[in-house]
Amino acid sequence: MAEPLVRMENIRKSYGRVQALVDANFHVNEREIVGLLGDNGAGKSTLIKVLSGAVPLT
Repeated sequence: MAEPLVRMENIRKSYGRVQALVDANFHVNEREIVGLLGDNGAGKSTLIKVLSGAVPLT
């Protein structure tokens, strides 16, 4: 199997005492279509901001 185009493992991001992402993993392979689903406050927006480089990892 080919290496993923995007691979992030054990992602952690905190805002003060609030842990937005704890040991999150994200892999995207070539030709995949990906969607993010989750409850309010689950970390979807934070994950995208980290992936795009808009916010640094903790």
